[in-house]
Amino acid sequence: IPKRFADKNFEAYEATEKGQYQALKSCMDFAQELKADWFSGKTLLLIGTPGTGKTHLACAVGHEAIKQGRTVLYTTVTRLLEDIKSSWNDKERSVKNIIARYVSVDLLIMDEIGAFRGISEREKDYLFEVINARYEQMKPMIAVSNLRLSGADSIEAYLEERSFDRLCEQARLVVFDWESFRRKSLC
Repeated sequence: IPKRFADKNFEAYEATEKGQYQALKSCMDFAQELKADWFSGKTLLLIGTPGTGKTHLACAVGHEAIKQGRTVLYTTVTRLLEDIKSSWNDKERSVKNIIARYVSVDLLIMDEIGAFRGISEREKDYLFEVINARYEQMKPMIAVSNLRLSGADSIEAYLEERSFDRLCEQARLVVFDWESFRRKSLC
């Protein structure tokens, strides 16, 4: 979990309206469900506008997992794809081994799904490999995006149908549609 989110836990999340309280409760419930059954194959899907606390709550779940002795890896989709692409000309690293790294952890947090707009079909295939391998092994994931759920310019269109379908099978969807916390600090 990056330094910026090292102190992001459930207690530090500022909920002041109904939607924020519901998001906090949903994420806390997800953390409890994982504690009870790590290999249920569940996904937490956090979507909504920037600055609303999606990454904060994703990392709070991650911190709870770490407290339970679980391994957690936070990454952005851009970073994941750059990591895979960096192996194309590196004889020391293989795509297979890099994908295995993202599959091997107990909990994978994939942030900024859709921020890397120019995704190729090959890159979509690599994302599918990561998502599908975790799906097959019934390992939990947290997917975070500023995109809508479906339609044009959506997380569904970005990932493509196979990957999106696997994320949805046992997903808890939380929509963040309130004002940015970051922008409030400007006032």
